Amino acid sequence: MRIEVDGRPATAEQVASTDGHFTAMQVRGGGVQGLGHHLTRLEAAHREIFGQPLDGDRVRRLLRHALAGQDDASVRIVLRDPERVAVQVGEPRLPPRSPQRLRSVPYLRPFAHLKHLGGFAQAQWARQVGREGYDDALLVGPGGAVAESTVANIGFLGADGDVVWPDAPRLRGTGLALVEETTSTRTGAVHLDDVPTFAGAFLVNSIGIVAVASVDGAALPHATTRVDEIRRRVAALPWEAP
Repeated sequence: MRIEVDGRPATAEQVASTDGHFTAMQVRGGGVQGLGHHLTRLEAAHREIFGQPLDGDRVRRLLRHALAGQDDASVRIVLRDPERVAVQVGEPRLPPRSPQRLRSVPYLRPFAHLKHLGGFAQAQWARQVGREGYDDALLVGPGGAVAESTVANIGFLGADGDVVWPDAPRLRGTGLALVEETTSTRTGAVHLDDVPTFAGAFLVNSIGIVAVASVDGAALPHATTRVDEIRRRVAALPWEAP
């Protein structure tokens, strides 16, 4: 892994803070799916957190510089202060191969609409449920309102072929935006008691899309075919060079 800040090798001091916001993306063949979604979200978060605009063209230049011609990678673009742009480049990542087993936990991310740093609580929930044999935690608010997983959006498959996103506080992920480009979706209240009424569910983030096998030990309908269809439609979207 390598990290640059404003196009130069990062110092420990420059990457020590857990304040700020970021976006994570996968690079394949030198391109990124939904790069515009990433830049738009970074700009909006930057204005909200720091009260200043973010130069998207500068972010693109720094991303190109950090990649240094590397065709396949995992990338994080991190803004810890109003001016400096950190780009972290690592090995490419793939989504889990097996449908995921989730356990609900009573937690919502603070400022959930922001992809901010310092996510100890959600990481700790993931570790805790992992020790109990689950793959990830499902974050749930008051009254059992389903929100998201610790690192992904969750979509529920409606009987009429559409996807339902929970309307509880959550991040509007770039993977979610790509699904919306290719599939009929809507937003609505989803509670734990509602989960068995759906035709299945899936998780989506910048790494990819994976079906959900169960929630709290209760199996969901086998939805591999429909999830594979969504995955294929998203995979057909273009990859944009920075």
